[in-house]
Amino acid sequence: MVEAKRWRVPMATRDHTEGHRQATWLELFFDLAFVVAVAQAAGQFEHAAAEGHLGEGLVGYLFAFAAIWWIWVSFTWFANFFDTDDVPYRLLMMVMIAGSLGLAAGVPAAAHLDFRIFVVSYVVMRLAYVAQWARVYRTGEPVMRRLAGRIIVLTVLVQAGWVAFLLVPAEWRVEAWIAWFALDLAVPALSRWNPRLGGHWGHIKERYGLFTIIVLGETVAAATIAVSHAVDSGLDFDTAPLLTLAAAGLVTVFCLWWIYFDFSGGHAFERGPVTVYVWAYAHYFVFAAIAALGAGIALAVARITDPDHVHLSDRAVALVPGVAVAVLLVVVVVIESVSERGIGTRHLVSKLLAAAVCVGAALLAPVLTIPGAAVVGSLALAGLVVYGVIEQHRRYRRSPGTEAGADALRSTDHRPTTPGETT
Repeated sequence: MVEAKRWRVPMATRDHTEGHRQATWLELFFDLAFVVAVAQAAGQFEHAAAEGHLGEGLVGYLFAFAAIWWIWVSFTWFANFFDTDDVPYRLLMMVMIAGSLGLAAGVPAAAHLDFRIFVVSYVVMRLAYVAQWARVYRTGEPVMRRLAGRIIVLTVLVQAGWVAFLLVPAEWRVEAWIAWFALDLAVPALSRWNPRLGGHWGHIKERYGLFTIIVLGETVAAATIAVSHAVDSGLDFDTAPLLTLAAAGLVTVFCLWWIYFDFSGGHAFERGPVTVYVWAYAHYFVFAAIAALGAGIALAVARITDPDHVHLSDRAVALVPGVAVAVLLVVVVVIESVSERGIGTRHLVSKLLAAAVCVGAALLAPVLTIPGAAVVGSLALAGLVVYGVIEQHRRYRRSPGTEAGADALRSTDHRPTTPGETT
């Protein structure tokens, strides 16, 4: 029998001490809709790079991805605090999902700094966000009402600025976009939103982890589609380099999954609001780097199978996935340095060394070949995984069968936990 539910529920803050709180079906649907926009952004970056416009394509990609990411982050944190899952909440989320499709449609134009479709879709989604906070203002607790009032005013003012941004001359759009987006990012801090006032830490980590997996899956899909198109194109090329690149790319993606989820802790919430902000905002570079990796692998496939189609050197092509991996590893180091306790220098140095090897191999692509550079990078990541597994096992062996041993293993566990259990 279907459980009866009220169609509207007061927007009370979710209890952070509640038991395990998993992602809802609506949140998962929301994520999948946003991956369409992510795939569009990565695909446009790949096409721009293939045409020889690497710098322009990168700027357009970073801008488009930043808007996609910020919409996702804003509603993910809001849902962590106030997910009532009632009818008005669902309808506003559907507006968000429709807006995400508008973002996806506007990505090709945004890659050439034409932001009209993109800005309209973005503003619609942000106004849906304002409507959610208006519900908090009407029915929430006094502390949250004050916070809601500040967020509503600031967000509406910022959206008015985005509409005015469409009138900015083309030669000033990059600078204007950076300045105004920085203000948009500052809205939670300017509103004095303490991310530890409510919500569920295990849930927010799970949400970030799920989106990481989805973007990793999109990377695998982008690379697979590129290989499939190359095979079906009828072009005459040597399959050995292509298979080598595909294998190295798969190892790279798998190692990044392992490093992120097994060797990166999650203690930011225990350190203070500033550390939580660093953890939350730094994930922009994690998500963007993973998606760029997929674009880079697809670009490398095109360079191997149809070199006349890619107007970049082997070094430039190899640098896209190499730098993407390096950025992800460096960001993980930054997050760990800010939020973790007891992280040894060797752990941080090992990640930085792997990052340097990936970039160095890309620089040597004219000598190593593109597949060779990918293999070297994947081997560096595989070595990092082996090192991490050995270190985990050593910590366990030093105190077998004790609570200290269990704590040592949990110190590198990034999986969501229930309240009362540290990660």
